[in-house]
Amino acid sequence: MDSFVDRRRTTVRLGSSRGGHLEDARQYIDQLRGREPAEAVPKLIEVLGDESWYLRERAGEVLVGFGLQAAPALEELLRVGLWYSRAAALRVLGRIAAPSSLPAVASFLSDTNKAIVEEGARALLGYCRRGRAIAVAKLLHARGPRVRDRALGLLRQIDADGAARLLRLIDSSGLMGPAGSLSDAELDRLAREIDDRDWGVDWARLDPGEPLPEWPRDVLRHLRGDD
Repeated sequence: MDSFVDRRRTTVRLGSSRGGHLEDARQYIDQLRGREPAEAVPKLIEVLGDESWYLRERAGEVLVGFGLQAAPALEELLRVGLWYSRAAALRVLGRIAAPSSLPAVASFLSDTNKAIVEEGARALLGYCRRGRAIAVAKLLHARGPRVRDRALGLLRQIDADGAARLLRLIDSSGLMGPAGSLSDAELDRLAREIDDRDWGVDWARLDPGEPLPEWPRDVLRHLRGDD
């Protein structure tokens, strides 16, 4: 199967219309559904570099179907891709909610590109909806007031209810523990180990009228292995 770039060059060489290119590319993307991840994921990542928003979104839909198997390649794209490719990767990661990718996603809250920051915030909401709200809350709690307040302000514009739920967790000292930055090892444990279900938290029920559980120890003590 030719690469996406090779097929696009062929389309241009034959003088096909833009509409013809889009249809050819759509078929190319759809053919990758159900293929082995080792073959399909790199080709779909390549499409995320296309200038067409439509093609990037379609490739993203297929990548979501590969779940965690697509996460490493998406993380690599976050490091090396153009801004619109990184934005597309963030959208996919927010739907996959790969635990190991959470720190990388959150790092884009400090990006200089507004579109990237917004996609990073949306991706964090995706993690919250998929059982990682406590991890997101602690990550923001550890980044300090400036980053946290900026993120919450942006989240309020996207999903006011979601921002309020997240703030409930951040403001719970019995859950968050002391403020302060986390080591790389602690960040890794936070992303991989802290699952809302294990802490009795249900994102859909984090409304003001619902009492929070009582926890025997806070997240920071758990990460550091303190009794």
